[in-house]
Amino acid sequence: MSATIVLVHGGFVDGSGWRGVYDELRGDGFDVRVVQNATKSLADDAATTRDVLDAIDGPVVLVGHSYGGAVITEAGTHDSVAALVYITAFAPDQGESVNALLATFPSDGPQPPILPPVNGYLFLDRAKFHDSFAGDLSAEEAAFMADSQVPWGLDALGGTITAAAWRVKPSWYLHVTDDRMIPPAAQASMAERTGATVADTPGSHSIYVSQPKVVADLIRTAAAKVASAVAV
Repeated sequence: MSATIVLVHGGFVDGSGWRGVYDELRGDGFDVRVVQNATKSLADDAATTRDVLDAIDGPVVLVGHSYGGAVITEAGTHDSVAALVYITAFAPDQGESVNALLATFPSDGPQPPILPPVNGYLFLDRAKFHDSFAGDLSAEEAAFMADSQVPWGLDALGGTITAAAWRVKPSWYLHVTDDRMIPPAAQASMAERTGATVADTPGSHSIYVSQPKVVADLIRTAAAKVASAVAV
């Protein structure tokens, strides 16, 4: 049985950025769902993701970008989830939050240009968005993403994992070597801790937009492993 692919976006963006990856996978005949999370709190986003999973028959490859990695870590304990794919994503352990992982980032490298919170929500500095979040996209594409940011709630960053799905589900990790939001060293550390199968690629934090085939290829690899396990 072919796995259904469920795509979970990160902070400051919505699910529409997955369109290129969606088209790649649909072209292969996969059933693909895109979760639209409000990114107000981790608990709510995990619940929304589980609602999507509840409606699917058969195995699921659950994919998360950036903050979406925390969401799939929390929601991925769902019985339908057969594999996790982290796309330059946070992979917290039980009791950890995105905030806790941010505090471990190397202080001598690029820092995410997150502005001080306003009414409990965060935004990225629009003037620094292109360089930090979308360095391999055109200035026009980056400007649109900067101007259409989704507010990221403090309860999303501060929400802690109740049980880490990567401890019980096989994982894959796309390590993006030019990312200026999640440092490559931090990505590597999280991927190693999860025991993930790692693929490396140059690119920005917006790799899922700029290089959808690279992202889709790793998802295809995970889906193939799931299919072979189901066939046994």
